[in-house]
Order: sequence, then C-alpha cells, then structure tokens
Amino acid sequence: MAVFTDPAGLYGSEPDYEDWLAGSTGKLNFGFVYEQKLFSQYKEVGMIPTGFTPAGASNTAADLELWAPKYTANKAPTTGQKIKIEVKLDAKADYGQSSLDHNGGSWVLKGSNTPEAQEMRRLLNGMNVVADINRAWPGKPNLFNYNKSSEVPGFEKQADYVNYKSSFISGAGFARAFASYYSSKGVNYIQIGGLGLYSLGSDPNNLSQLGVTPFLTSGATMKLRIRIKGSQSKGTYRFSTALLMDNPPRPSGCNLDDNSVVERMRWDAVYCRNAPDYLKKQRAAIR
Repeated sequence: MAVFTDPAGLYGSEPDYEDWLAGSTGKLNFGFVYEQKLFSQYKEVGMIPTGFTPAGASNTAADLELWAPKYTANKAPTTGQKIKIEVKLDAKADYGQSSLDHNGGSWVLKGSNTPEAQEMRRLLNGMNVVADINRAWPGKPNLFNYNKSSEVPGFEKQADYVNYKSSFISGAGFARAFASYYSSKGVNYIQIGGLGLYSLGSDPNNLSQLGVTPFLTSGATMKLRIRIKGSQSKGTYRFSTALLMDNPPRPSGCNLDDNSVVERMRWDAVYCRNAPDYLKKQRAAIR
C-alpha cells in the first residue's frame, strides 16, 4: 500500500458522497443517463430480457442485462444466455463511494440506507478498504467528539485538517477485489464509456471472440481516495472515501456503443436454438 497526499481533494469542488446523496448534478448522475441510453439501444433490437429495467438506485439488479450468444472459435453461435453488465460512464467515474464515521477504534463506512448507498458500502467493505484507511489515517479525528462539525472549536478543526489530509491509497489488490466482488454477484462484464466492454472474473459467453478484453489484463489499476472536505461558507467539514480508476484500461476490442457490435450480436442471437421468442420473431425479417 502507498499513500499520496491530495491537496486538491480538500479544496476542490469535485462531488463526493454527500454531494451525490444531496442529488447534486454532474458525472455521478450522468451515469444513469448512460445506462438508459444502452438499455434503449439494445431494447430496440430485442436483446433486453423480458422484465428487465436499468438498476438505477436498486442494488438487486445489474445496470444492464442482455440475452447474448455464446461464441466459439470459428463457428457461428448456436445457443445463448442472459448476461449481467456493470456500466460506468467513463474511466473517471466513481466506482464506489461512502461517507466515513469513526467508532473510537476504527473508521466505519456509513451513509444513507437507500439501496444504492448500501450497495456502495457492500462493495467497499467487500474489498476490506477500512483496513487501508485505518493504516493511512490512524487515530480518531476531533470531529467525532461532537454531534456536528459546526460545534468543533477552530483549533481542533484545524488539527483535523492537518492530521487527516486528503490522500490517495494505491495498491495492487483494488482492481482484483473490484472484479471479484462483481463476479461473486454474477456480473461478469463491465462496459466503460469511451473504452468498451471488459470481462471481469470470467467470460461465460466467450465474448473474447468479439474482442472483449479481460479487465485484469487490460492495464487498469485502481486507487482509493480518502478525503476531508470542508465548506468555508458554512464552517462545516466531513470525511468520505471513493474508489477511482488510477490507470484506465486499454480500449477493448468490443464496445457496446458501436452499432456494428449491436447488429452482430443481435443477428447471432436471433439464430440461436434457444433464443427467446422476441428474438426468434425477427428471423422472418431477413428471409
């Protein structure tokens, strides 16, 4: 583990967990728009399984589901199945955020009980990020001796700013833990806007035949931002954490935004023996 100070995290206007929770506009919300765009694009050609809608704020569904062919080398696919896909707006998106509390002995992930907030904490706790935060930020900030940050005396507040500087924690295990977490939920692919589709722990539909790149061999690395963020106008401050991309992956050879990929997967799916009726009905269109 390596820790790098991030002064811009203290004074910058970039949204953090509390901004997201308050419904601030920006990249955190544009991600939902991108999910909806992909959903509409693939629903139009009949590849969205019956009953599926984009996850939005739900932690019980993937961002995107497709009924997709299962490929083999040098042969047209004959069967297919439903796949689950995590969707990110771009490489700069947050890959998991949470507010931070302290119980006197350890940092604790906290926040809203909305499904999406719970999902964020589940992701980060599954990666054991609290242990990394405790090592980077030992001790208990003065903030947590008071009911709210506006009650903290000025000299104690300043001590927190000095002792708990916003930082990035880098480590080889973050990307691996991220991939393992989603694989354990049956989400085996991630679409990153501008870069394409990647397989996570496995590639059950052999989409590598279309150029899909394994995320863990794509050059991608991830980092954890731990942040103290204050409001000069209100005299308040808070702590939060976010999982971010450190080095973006190399572009994949397959991108769900590409119309040629849409059409290739669509017509391959239409002729699968076990294709759902809503795909089979399209066969007559090209006879």
